[in-house]
Amino acid sequence: MRVRVIAALDAAAAVRLRATVQAGLPPRAGRSGSRFAFVCECTPVPWRRQVTPYFYERGPLLCGVCLAEFRPAGTVVLPTQKGGEDG
Repeated sequence: MRVRVIAALDAAAAVRLRATVQAGLPPRAGRSGSRFAFVCECTPVPWRRQVTPYFYERGPLLCGVCLAEFRPAGTVVLPTQKGGEDG
């Protein structure tokens, strides 16, 4: 008899604890947030990824193929001039 009472109390406490923890969590946003396109330097076709601004601002995103940093789509990458050479 005691074992059943203790088991029932444990089950009730677990349900209460789970409800308390879930109530303290922030609501999930899902996929309703804005996403932006970012591209790498792969040739002939760069890889294109959609990420949230928050994800992009956390640090650089590197392509595993060309090892370049992803940049916002539509930005122009200018060729770099080698140091010490004019024209």
